[in-house]
Amino acid sequence: MLLLQVVVFAQEPLKHEKKIYVNPEGKVFVSKDLPVYFKVSLTPNDSSPSYVLPSEKSAKYANPMYFDTEGENTLRSPSAVDPKTKKMLTPKQDVLFDVYADGFPPSTKIKLHQAHFTKNSVLYFGQGYSLEFEAFDKLSGIAATYVSINGSKYQNAGKSQIVFNEEKEYSVLYYSVDNVGNEESPKNLKFCIDLKAPITSFKIIGESKGNVLSSKASISFSSKDTLSGLKHIMYSINDGAEKVYTAPIPLSVLKDGKSKIHYYAVDNVGNKEETKVIAASTESVSERLESADPSAFNFYIDNDPPVMALEIIGDQAKGKYLYISERSRVKINATDDKSGVGKIEYSINNVLLKDQYSEPFALAHEGLNTIVYAASDNVGNFALAQTQQVYLDKHIPNTHLSFKGKQFVNRDTTFITDDTQIVLTTSETGSGVQEVEYVLDNNGKVVYGSPVTVKKNGFHTLTYQAKDKVNNIEALKSCSFFIDNIPPQIFAHFSVTTIGKKVIREENYDIYPSNAILYIAATDNASGGEKIEYRINGKEWQSAMPVKGFVPGNYEVEINAYDVLKNKSTKIIRFAIEN
Repeated sequence: MLLLQVVVFAQEPLKHEKKIYVNPEGKVFVSKDLPVYFKVSLTPNDSSPSYVLPSEKSAKYANPMYFDTEGENTLRSPSAVDPKTKKMLTPKQDVLFDVYADGFPPSTKIKLHQAHFTKNSVLYFGQGYSLEFEAFDKLSGIAATYVSINGSKYQNAGKSQIVFNEEKEYSVLYYSVDNVGNEESPKNLKFCIDLKAPITSFKIIGESKGNVLSSKASISFSSKDTLSGLKHIMYSINDGAEKVYTAPIPLSVLKDGKSKIHYYAVDNVGNKEETKVIAASTESVSERLESADPSAFNFYIDNDPPVMALEIIGDQAKGKYLYISERSRVKINATDDKSGVGKIEYSINNVLLKDQYSEPFALAHEGLNTIVYAASDNVGNFALAQTQQVYLDKHIPNTHLSFKGKQFVNRDTTFITDDTQIVLTTSETGSGVQEVEYVLDNNGKVVYGSPVTVKKNGFHTLTYQAKDKVNNIEALKSCSFFIDNIPPQIFAHFSVTTIGKKVIREENYDIYPSNAILYIAATDNASGGEKIEYRINGKEWQSAMPVKGFVPGNYEVEINAYDVLKNKSTKIIRFAIEN
């Protein structure tokens, strides 16, 4: 910073006489430094003879006398006399005379009419700076304020403002005097007048490819000011709102066409630079370097990063996550129609991009994986990193077969009926079950949807397997079972042979003696018998074997036999007992 050097001489204040002052209200003020004599006169006229009052009791301190009390002092006569009657007033009262002693100097301060700035202990003001003094005195009042500028003789400042319109450094001495001649010690104000605005320049920083500039390129401003210093640089884009320049302006904020940046600087005392303009366009740049106008140049701004997309090649399914199998591959696509794609980077389960993409890749970590990927073009435009959660499902579905309804297991064979339901239940911890297929005996494949029933008696085999939504397939399972829909066969015979026959209501009855015993049995070729019950002539059901104790009469015995699957057969025998 270049400052105009000014030689300031220690200018002596003017000589000011100590005196008595009578203000417009008639109050008498006397400098406390002056000797005082009290006189008596018969008239108030200045031309009348007057006589100094002697003091016998305090002659040492009178004539001259000095006031010891600042401000109001009182002379007193103890008895007042009526001027008309010449008699002493009753009640008795004093006659008082006031005089004011003033020994304090005034105090002066400067009224600043403009913003200022301090740098390196130097006070700076801008254009149109002026000084106005404000003085105060608590007793006799201000007589005048005096000012000396850069060592000049003190002059009465009067009541007008002093204007400084020349760019240089100033030293101003000033003081005030009151009406009895008391003067304050001179004060000094040093400052510099700054009338010149800053000068701002710009430059383009960043990389380019031909006449295509990266979105990382920016415009940088710098400004110089020789005195008070730079306050800020202001700029606006395409006539938008003004902003304070704090950092290089990225070219990505400009349009892909003609754009303008207006800018100027302001120093610390308000001096403003004339507005300048930077013009940017997509026109030819061949002549730009030879142009004499540094505010006009041509370039193309590539603001757009590559467009990215993640693609799964192979098995995939959407659900809570994007599920894939270990056979699937992850492909990252990126396109850029301006400067072209530079590189694609990615990482798996790591926020730091550490791998460079070249071809589709497989995932190794079973379960949830987070793929982070990003791309940049050839001029450094970076697409914001994107994330994709992918669930690698290596789990194989697990199907369980169960029977719902009548069933019986004997050794290694399960017996069921044609009403028994075959239920297939599949568990899958990953992408979920896609389908379950089964084959009954040698028939074709069927997609399982609801419980299966088999009508045909005999042995059967059901093979089945499940597939999840990313085509992980369960190993083939099978289950054999026997359909038993045939009830037991009932056998009944007596311990003795018949002794005759007869017909009752067109029914043939064998006749047995009263000592006959009835034996009942049942056989089942599949699951086996479980229970035989009977009732005689429609009475209560019984299960005691054999049946005996018959008395003479006609009998109808109803017999039920059940196998373990509750297949039921019924047989009725009719006979008669005679002695």
